[in-house]
Amino acid sequence: MLLTPFSLLFGCVAAIRRFLYRHRILLSEESPVPAIDIGNIAVGGTGKTPHTQYVIGLLKRDFHVAALSRGYGRKSKGYHSILQTDPYLRNAKTFGDEPIMTHLRFPDIPLAVDGDRAEGVRMLLDENPDTEVIVLDDAYQHLRFRPSFHLLLTEYDRPYRPDMPMPAGKLREFPRAARFADAVIVTKVPDDARPDESAWRHKLRLLPQQPLFFTRFRYESLQPVTPAARRLAPENIRDLVVLTGIAHPKPLLTHLEKRHRIVHHYAFPDHHSFTEKEIQSIYDQHFNNIGKDSVLVTTEKDWMRLQSERTINIVSLLPLFVVPVQIEFLTESQKDTFNQMLTDHVRRKENEN
Repeated sequence: MLLTPFSLLFGCVAAIRRFLYRHRILLSEESPVPAIDIGNIAVGGTGKTPHTQYVIGLLKRDFHVAALSRGYGRKSKGYHSILQTDPYLRNAKTFGDEPIMTHLRFPDIPLAVDGDRAEGVRMLLDENPDTEVIVLDDAYQHLRFRPSFHLLLTEYDRPYRPDMPMPAGKLREFPRAARFADAVIVTKVPDDARPDESAWRHKLRLLPQQPLFFTRFRYESLQPVTPAARRLAPENIRDLVVLTGIAHPKPLLTHLEKRHRIVHHYAFPDHHSFTEKEIQSIYDQHFNNIGKDSVLVTTEKDWMRLQSERTINIVSLLPLFVVPVQIEFLTESQKDTFNQMLTDHVRRKENEN
């Protein structure tokens, strides 16, 4: 309750800012090509990266796609294009962990990072004039640039309603801002859940024209990423030491507990920059004695940051596996509707331009 006045102030500032841009009192820049934004209202943890990768994979079948991200957590400044960068510098330090993940999955897709989305789009199009559609990661609050389509994500266990802006809540603005989304996706639906669409539409107070979709994470089998891990058979692994630096590791832990025994979970904040001391401590406690048969498991996103110059030497000695993740729609009907919706939007905007 003590924080509520500050949350109201924070939310009001965000609402006034959005009002000024929507009424052209503050000028924004419209995308010259179809631009799909995958964003949220809550602070982190809604699954933007897997959904961004899904949208890229969908659209690249029929269009020349490029991707733009802020590059959260990177140490560099300004605009950086991954295909124009020396391969040695294509790392999380320069681009952030999530863009590097996307690049590794789609190595031929032009991808760039820039905190200024309008400037980033201009430079990305200058470098890649054949681009037909741009996919943006986390641009819902970046009002100086106007994507042509907003996909708003909200987590099943932490929907934006009921919640309030920071610091009393976890939102970047009032829940009412969701009405500006072109479609909403409820993410991280548990495997045993059967959400009622009508109830969720009422809960989120969606407008009649806003489509609602439901997705869940599909975790793949453990993938070895170090020499020590490649010498092991994944099907024989039982004991896990889990290392995460993500916002909400619960779905991952639930998945792993169905198949393995978790000896210990080292939980760090989202986008945490791991230090040599932290990794050395994990090595000493769990992997420095002959006869111990547990392995270290982390996410693809964390693996991007574990390869830094200060940690890679000790990391390379660990039996380290990653758990790749993709998203899937709860029904084939929803998947087909979603795919058709985005494809039709891009074609329609192309015809208008």
